[in-house]
Formats: sequence, C-alpha cells, structure tokens
Amino acid sequence: MRISLIIVRRLGTHGNHKMSRVQRTVGFGGRMFLDGPEWLTYCKRKPVRYIRTSKAAVCQVCGLPGSSENPLQNAHIIGFDVGVIDLGMTPDFLDSEKNIVTAHRRTCNKQSELDLKGSMGRLRNLGVKELPRYLQAAIQEAWGAAVEPCPARERGAM
Repeated sequence: MRISLIIVRRLGTHGNHKMSRVQRTVGFGGRMFLDGPEWLTYCKRKPVRYIRTSKAAVCQVCGLPGSSENPLQNAHIIGFDVGVIDLGMTPDFLDSEKNIVTAHRRTCNKQSELDLKGSMGRLRNLGVKELPRYLQAAIQEAWGAAVEPCPARERGAM
C-alpha cells in the first residue's frame, strides 16, 4: 500500500508555497468495484487512466506489428465509460493487465473495446457473480439477462 499526499499552504501574496506531507491511503486495495460514494464521485468526473502494463510486440487483435503510421498502444477491453459509469468498476482494475490488450491505434483499438453486453460477459468469465447494488435498475436487469459468458475473443484471448 502506497501512502502519500502533498498539501500546499500559501505563505505570501506572491505565490510562495511550503509543502507538507500528510498520510492517506492511495488506491482501491485490489477491489474490482467502487463503493457507492466513490462511484457517485466518478460519475461526475471520470478518473485519469494510469496503464502500467507493457505493450506486446504485436497487436493482440490482428497479430501484426505496429508501424509509424499505425503504432501499437495499450487498449482497454472494458472501456472507462462502460466500466466506471455503467458497471461501477475501479480505475485500478480497468488499468490492470486483466483489462488491457495491445492494439493498433488507428485500426484495432476500438475493436478491442467491448460494449456493455460484452463487458458483462467478460465479468462473468472473470467469475463475477453480482454487480454492486447501487447501479441503476436497467444495468441490474441487463446483468440478470446476461447469463452467458462472452466468446473467447472477447475474454482477451485475442
């Protein structure tokens, strides 16, 4: 667990600042889902993405190497809009290697991202049995209807 926070105190009228450190917990402790208050906060403003997964040598969607015109980049399988807003998932999970593939920026990135139904299938493949209760009724109903796991291609076996 990493602990750090910097608080800035203004000392003068010319922008002089003094830094002090106050401890706080950073991250989500390995949780896949946000709690209710966290989710409400992120519904107002999506979190920043911090992908730390190394890129593969070739695109995991088409199998070809990158080029200067179409370089490889990390891509989310469950995107932040669906993951955070619709499904209440933590940014840490969404940026984890369980949810990242390498894809061509111009031609394959969007193909690697699942829609809501595909994302629910992926969660079922990952062993998720239920979604957080604070999510909207329409999401809960869609989850109840999504009884089948998604195909291998959508599980990240690209």
